[in-house]
Amino acid sequence: MKHTFTRRKFLETSALAAAAGVGLPLWQSRARAQAAATVSPIARGPFKGSRDSFTAYHMPDWFTDAKFGMWNHWGPQSAAEYGDWYARRMYVQGEPQYQHHLEHYGHPSKTGFVDLTRTI
Repeated sequence: MKHTFTRRKFLETSALAAAAGVGLPLWQSRARAQAAATVSPIARGPFKGSRDSFTAYHMPDWFTDAKFGMWNHWGPQSAAEYGDWYARRMYVQGEPQYQHHLEHYGHPSKTGFVDLTRTI
């Protein structure tokens, strides 16, 4: 009886073995577990998880004078707590951004994204 081992069979067997974790040596998985157990927790910083904690923040002088190409992503397109896609989702009924826009600025047909960029 002739057994042929095709490329398809090799890939199928390799994928199943990888999914089962057979491909990893035992010592490697133990090393990962030990490394994860020794990681220290992140130290507490000066800010809490609220907007009020940022009121005492002062922008460092070096940051305002810096000319090295750092780009800060703040503006109406990244409205706080409403994500990067605010400008798009404020027009999609049922999205949280749409509801937020209705409550704070009115209907998007009357006060659209262009109007928000002019107020900043």
